[in-house]
Amino acid sequence: MRSDFVCRSFGVCFVALLLASPAVDARANGLDEGMVLGQTVTVAGQDFFQYFVALWRDKYISERVLITVRERPSARTGSVIWIEHEGQRLLQFALPAARGLIRGLSEQAAEQLWQRLTQAEIDAGLDNDKDLARDAW
Repeated sequence: MRSDFVCRSFGVCFVALLLASPAVDARANGLDEGMVLGQTVTVAGQDFFQYFVALWRDKYISERVLITVRERPSARTGSVIWIEHEGQRLLQFALPAARGLIRGLSEQAAEQLWQRLTQAEIDAGLDNDKDLARDAW
């Protein structure tokens, strides 16, 4: 695993963890392997990202997809984390105030994301008939 860090002048660090296997979805974006991009700002957000990536890279589908973990911190309502795939927001939730609960939340997020992407992959395989148009709804 390789980490690339890019820090901008406004204090946000983007962390890209490259996973070591060929990627199907990521190739469409010009990438050769799965990737998790982290755009977290707070300590709690960075904790979530580290726990999430450690769990996510054990999933078989992680080798083929590009996902982004984003955070929007707020002093009034707390941080909101969301996970995107191909520009679509798949999961969104608020970070708990207790940092001890972040690990459990990251486990739930990794499992839910795996289930959604696996189901989408199955659905795409079933709708692969070129003679039929996709449903408009």
